[in-house]
Amino acid sequence: MSLWLLTILLSLPVLITGFVFLSLKIKPQNLRFLLAFSAAYLFAISVTHLLPECYEGTNTKTIGIFILIGFFIQIVLEYFSAGIEHGHTHAHSHSCEKHLPFGMITGLYLHSLLEGLPIYQSGIIEANTHAVLSTQQSLVFGITIHNIPIAIAFVTLLLEHKTSKLKTILLLLGFALMAPLGCLISYILNSIGVQNYDGFLKLSFALVIGIFLHISTAIMFETGENHRYNLAKIMSMIAGVFLAALIS
Repeated sequence: MSLWLLTILLSLPVLITGFVFLSLKIKPQNLRFLLAFSAAYLFAISVTHLLPECYEGTNTKTIGIFILIGFFIQIVLEYFSAGIEHGHTHAHSHSCEKHLPFGMITGLYLHSLLEGLPIYQSGIIEANTHAVLSTQQSLVFGITIHNIPIAIAFVTLLLEHKTSKLKTILLLLGFALMAPLGCLISYILNSIGVQNYDGFLKLSFALVIGIFLHISTAIMFETGENHRYNLAKIMSMIAGVFLAALIS
């Protein structure tokens, strides 16, 4: 896929979703179901498609280490983002409502930027074109499905912080462009002929898988009162796994 097409596929669904929920409100319970669906989808494509693809023809120990690094990078990012990737949207106090949550915004932006790094894959050999497209499609669909509920949570959070609609739109635009910016960084590295670009791609791929595994398991393992899952969340997760099986 071209860089322009990747930018449109990654950013447009986020922008449309965010614009819609500038005016609409979603019940927290419904947002949790949407997050559970997207988390199950991410987990399923990671286990069935992305992990085998990442380990193929590489040093398995190095890949495993970078998957772990990605997993723990996400833990650090959530220290700043306060779990907005999980749909946590409430302001912590009345004083929090009077200023922008810059830590959350920075953590969320970096999260999305890292996810975009392995998507641009034109440096891989032409003989693997079908595999490249398949991997790109899995990453793009996974990130998009993951980012749609995050866009809802992000807009909700900003509005709770009494952010003006103009600032909310600009911050939403910034979030929507972070994954394409990751693609652009990889495109530039490939264009200037950086040494072992394919190696960089594999390692960034492993980082993103680690991020996916952390996000998806954290959301799926979150339970309600009495540490029990409700049937609707279970069905949402089953639907996410079923979609992953159809697409991947």
